Amino acid sequence: MIKITSKNNKLIKSVNKLMVDKKYRHLTNLFVAESYRVIETLVKNKIKIRNLIISSDSKYFQIAKDYEKNGIDVVILPNIIYNSLTSLANSDGLIGVFNKPKDKFNISKNGKYIILDRIQNPGNLGSIIRTAVGFKMSGLIISNDSVDLYNPQIIRATMGNCFSIPIKFVTNLNDIIDQLHEQEFKVYATVVSLSAKKLNNVDFNHNSIAIVFGNEGNGLKTDILKICDEAIYIPIDSNINSLNVSVAVGIILYQLCKQYL
Repeated sequence: MIKITSKNNKLIKSVNKLMVDKKYRHLTNLFVAESYRVIETLVKNKIKIRNLIISSDSKYFQIAKDYEKNGIDVVILPNIIYNSLTSLANSDGLIGVFNKPKDKFNISKNGKYIILDRIQNPGNLGSIIRTAVGFKMSGLIISNDSVDLYNPQIIRATMGNCFSIPIKFVTNLNDIIDQLHEQEFKVYATVVSLSAKKLNNVDFNHNSIAIVFGNEGNGLKTDILKICDEAIYIPIDSNINSLNVSVAVGIILYQLCKQYL
């Protein structure tokens, strides 16, 4: 194990940037994850770990030794330096530095996909991914102007399961929806409008399905809405304008998948 006692160390500076800088994550092809459970899940999902950073106060030194035996560089930091890195109020003293996995996304016939347009909140995207994994969706297709998948908050919100499901970021969602139509997918748009079909009345009895969810504040772009096959909404009390997008995803996926549960 290597002990580092300076904030000016190259690795420490790099981890600091990986925590907050999307462009740096893209440039280095690296990302960071915090906490034992998240790190272990990523490793089990065969995401390559490069460094394990451990606080001198952590209870996971035996775990760190096991990682070191497997050829992983382990770095010990004084608690005061570790606390300057962590984004968690109650960290368990572990940070992992990982290689980004390669994109292996393919649209599967008879698949069920979530399409996300301009999702900005890391917590929302993380919750949506975790929900999609829970309901065994085939994958997620996300617009490039959404929040970065490798944001540490997303990694944490998914509990490391962000790579348990195929995810693809794309520049043009319209093109993807056209491709899905060519493969005989039925594409549903989620809206906040009583003129759409009530979720309770939607027949999801179709082999290949995609459901599109829009931006937290502005919903779906009009051009995307126009090329979807059907608009659907969740009936809620009239005193509430709309639901959080991650909550809406959970409700609709339950309705979609309840026949298989």
